[in-house]
Amino acid sequence: FEFMLLNYEKKKGKNKGQKGYSFPDFRNRWCTKYFKQRVIGKYLKEKYKGFEIIEYHGIAIDEPKRLEKNKNKNIKYPLAEWNITEQEALEYCYSKGFNWNGLYEKFNRVSCWCCPLKSLRELKMLYKEYPEYFKKIKEWEEKTYRKFRADYSIKELGTRFAKELEEED
Repeated sequence: FEFMLLNYEKKKGKNKGQKGYSFPDFRNRWCTKYFKQRVIGKYLKEKYKGFEIIEYHGIAIDEPKRLEKNKNKNIKYPLAEWNITEQEALEYCYSKGFNWNGLYEKFNRVSCWCCPLKSLRELKMLYKEYPEYFKKIKEWEEKTYRKFRADYSIKELGTRFAKELEEED
């Protein structure tokens, strides 16, 4: 991630030659493309060449925007088909012994810790509970050409969260 964020040299387009993609945002989720879609796609093409592949994604019935966005005929959504909500899926996982070391008690989603698309509440939790990760984002922001989020730099968020946590005490 760090290499793509800071050092990858773009090969084409208006930013050809520019170093790094900087932080992902709503318009350019390059990390999803490179670290999920391409990796899975490459593996499936190599391992199952000539097969019709059907992917099963864990998107629940109460995530309509995510379901609407991915209308590929070779992608199935069993949770949605079975009318299972995110909460019901999580409770089922808990009943089978999966607890993600308590992360779902702190975060709504257990996704990439450095994602700028996290809610402010989740970023505040990262600041409070995992300061070493928050510090790493700050280091990256100092080396790239764009701030962490469109609305806040990571430094601004740190200042805001420190003040809010002080007021809570």
